[in-house]
Amino acid sequence: AASARLSRENTLESVGRAIVEETRRIIDYHNARVYLVEPPDDVVPIAFEGRVGAYDTVDLALLRTKVGVGLTGWVALTGTPLVVPDANADPRAATIPGTDDIDESMLVVPMRYDERTIGVITLSKLGLDQFGEEDLRLLSILADHAATAVETVRLVERTRRLAQDLQRIVDMSRDLARTLEPRAVADVMARHLADAAGMDGCVISSWDRTGNRLLTFGHHPPDRVLGAEFALENYPETRRVLQERAVSQIQVDDPAADPAEVALLREEGWASLVMLPLVARGEAIGLVELEARRPVALDEQTLQLVTTMANEAAMLLENAMLYAEARRLADRDPLTDTYNHRAFQERLAQEVLRARRGRRPFALLMLDLDGFKAYNDRWGHPAGDELLRRIGTAIAASIRSGDRAYRYGGDEFAVLLANPADP
Repeated sequence: AASARLSRENTLESVGRAIVEETRRIIDYHNARVYLVEPPDDVVPIAFEGRVGAYDTVDLALLRTKVGVGLTGWVALTGTPLVVPDANADPRAATIPGTDDIDESMLVVPMRYDERTIGVITLSKLGLDQFGEEDLRLLSILADHAATAVETVRLVERTRRLAQDLQRIVDMSRDLARTLEPRAVADVMARHLADAAGMDGCVISSWDRTGNRLLTFGHHPPDRVLGAEFALENYPETRRVLQERAVSQIQVDDPAADPAEVALLREEGWASLVMLPLVARGEAIGLVELEARRPVALDEQTLQLVTTMANEAAMLLENAMLYAEARRLADRDPLTDTYNHRAFQERLAQEVLRARRGRRPFALLMLDLDGFKAYNDRWGHPAGDELLRRIGTAIAASIRSGDRAYRYGGDEFAVLLANPADP
């Protein structure tokens, strides 16, 4: 009956509760505790049952122990069951913090699966010599069934989480495929990575190796205000992440953490930071910074997920950056670095449509250089090219950030002024 019940449970906590309740049906005890062994050396309680006096209630946090510590920790270490006639007389025993030493007997049995000790069932009873070999045999049988139930639940949880992780990757890839604009790609990356990691914020940056800096590309939440660039000179840990393609987790209350990173986190109100490189074709091209307002340490599975997502997205971000650069070169006049005639025609059509829909005017300036042909003939084409370059630079420096300058052709330039009434 106990085995049948255990096989129906679908959470670790409900398995623990079933163990203490089913144990009571076959063994009389005053206190029962169920522990799981969690790497590297934690022994964590998942269920407790107390039936007499001081045994009625115990804070589960006080029951936590380590492998090798106390009778429960000793069984977790050795995998050997124990019948303890007098717990106070056993040198391996340890008193639970906040409780008194009393005469009690203990029965401690490992839960073993695939030759590993994955947990421990500990029973206590007031008085001496309260448990016998028959109790040990019965609890050992129950512990075997419990171990199978625990591993089944863990397998189901791992399968469910794997399915969720794969779905996250699919969802991110689908959203990324909708745009080739680098900043939009980076914003989508930041949102998906923050959600996957359970963090409050995320910043995506590209690595300018020559300038020894990071260039901000995208972020989450979208309303954050961030600087366009971030110098790496005084941040050795960030440089290490990029150069070694490593992962780094930083807590503001960790005395061993990089002081520069900690100071920056405190200044911006963050408690935790996880940094991982954006790697494309075997090279780090940028950085992911995941931030939380509360202390957070990502487990290995979550780190593996966000690393996989980051590497998947890095390829798409690099492609978007290459596309943007190709588009920039296609839209630019190579001589003056203003936009070219093709880009002018495309933007003009957009401005006309926007003006009609919004009933707002725009302005178009056409500029023609007088006497350019004579200048070119007298001083030569190199001098003429230099003059055009200077004219393009002067025009670009004289307009607002939202306006665009174009080389219409030859010695003719154009400027599109959106919202000309604005200063």
